[in-house]
Amino acid sequence: MNSAKDEGKMPERIRVLVVDDQTLVREGLRKLLELEADIEVAGTAADGEAATAAVERLYAAGTPPDVILMDIRMPRMDGIAATRAIKARWPGAHIVILTTFDDTELIREGLRAGALGYSLKDITAEQLAMTVRTAARGEVLLQPDIASKVFSTLIPSARSLTTPPNHAAHTPYMDIPSYVEELTEREREILAMVAQGASNRQVAEALYVTEGTVKNHMSSILGKLGVRDRTQAALKARELGL
Repeated sequence: MNSAKDEGKMPERIRVLVVDDQTLVREGLRKLLELEADIEVAGTAADGEAATAAVERLYAAGTPPDVILMDIRMPRMDGIAATRAIKARWPGAHIVILTTFDDTELIREGLRAGALGYSLKDITAEQLAMTVRTAARGEVLLQPDIASKVFSTLIPSARSLTTPPNHAAHTPYMDIPSYVEELTEREREILAMVAQGASNRQVAEALYVTEGTVKNHMSSILGKLGVRDRTQAALKARELGL
């Protein structure tokens, strides 16, 4: 299991488990990844049950996968259920939903189950390798063209908010949880950028600070929000309209 201090560090070679029920897709992903010098395919699985068993074998052998590429729609156990089961046993697992379907509800459920991010299958070989490397660092993966659609369903609409006494009827109001009020102005700024899919490096460059400073802020943010990773923090931020 990855420890907190290991988060963000890149292994010498990134071990990837590819999970997809279509043999052609599964083997195609394997061949593309094996072309990369810093990536090795530790195994493949055709459904969620096989994926969970494969992760267990790899952990038992002392060679756990650094990244799991997980299809959503599969027989026996789908990708969402598999993600939930794997994260329950191995919280440090880095799972990326890789799907053909631009189905925002399924992707949202996958993120809630603990996936680090998602990407559509029509990406290039270069983008696939970048996806794996980004996930291995523990960074959130939110494909920009569908990120807004995925998260828009999580933001409370003005109609769903209540209006407190002595406020104009058009003024939306929502009680802000105490843990959000504990966030500093800089932490809220970083959280907003993370919710848009920014990496530690991108946040650091935008705020003119070091990546180490961003990581320290992220650790504080995760603790205050009571969430386990950046993806969950991004979801929480979107839910609260931050």
